[in-house]
Amino acid sequence: MVSSYDLENPALIYEGPRKGVTQPLAPLILVHDGGGTTFSYHCLEPINRPLYGIQNARLHEGGWWEGGIPQMANHYITLLSKSMPGGGDILLGGWSLGGLLSLEMAHQLATAPSHTRKFRVLGMVFIDSVYPRHLAEERMVALPLPSEPTVKTLEEMEAMKLKEKVDLNMMHARMMVRHWDLPKWEGIAAPPTILLRAKERVESESQVFVDHNREELMLGWEKYNAEHGNFIKEVVEVEGHHFSIFEFDRIPDVTEKIRLAADALDWREF
Repeated sequence: MVSSYDLENPALIYEGPRKGVTQPLAPLILVHDGGGTTFSYHCLEPINRPLYGIQNARLHEGGWWEGGIPQMANHYITLLSKSMPGGGDILLGGWSLGGLLSLEMAHQLATAPSHTRKFRVLGMVFIDSVYPRHLAEERMVALPLPSEPTVKTLEEMEAMKLKEKVDLNMMHARMMVRHWDLPKWEGIAAPPTILLRAKERVESESQVFVDHNREELMLGWEKYNAEHGNFIKEVVEVEGHHFSIFEFDRIPDVTEKIRLAADALDWREF
């Protein structure tokens, strides 16, 4: 099923510079967080390159995908192919779940048959994307999540406020991550990645699930990173906690650090 909301997905947030650029900079495509929206990315200031946001194509249907993270990633690659038929070099990234989806998308692009491969991922920007908890603890932990997705009728979804849809998308995102097997980069290199890491911990008890690896520099990615060529090249701290990174007074800080990360990856500094 392809949602009617795909028509403007991915959304072009900024076109990038038009004058004085001899070689176009690779666009940065930021994938939605667990809530499914790209609102936070639209709050960013220009980063001197094209910036796109991909929202959950089923945001208004509850955000559930039967095939989980791999199906979502595959669909978003299809959306990119339609939006950028010429393909080319790109940067991927995203806040929270968006970093995980970027990793899956990059792997699917890297392992696709060469004659179908349109895009080359130069690098990724993880914005406080925490390593999945059940994998970090090396066992299936009992998470406070339902075992089955919440199914609502079209009429029920239309009656829901956006905040309620975001909460439903968030719950479904956590359920899908729980059953996701991270890609194995066998015989190919994972794209160099810069991890932006929130300085603070959340205070709400209902939101501490994002801090289960907060004490670790790479937010729990250490082992996976070492097993896959140390693809995380740099960890950069950003102001705030996981849920406050994009608050109004922190926009200049996170914008600048996203811009610098994209530039470093595009200029092949690693």
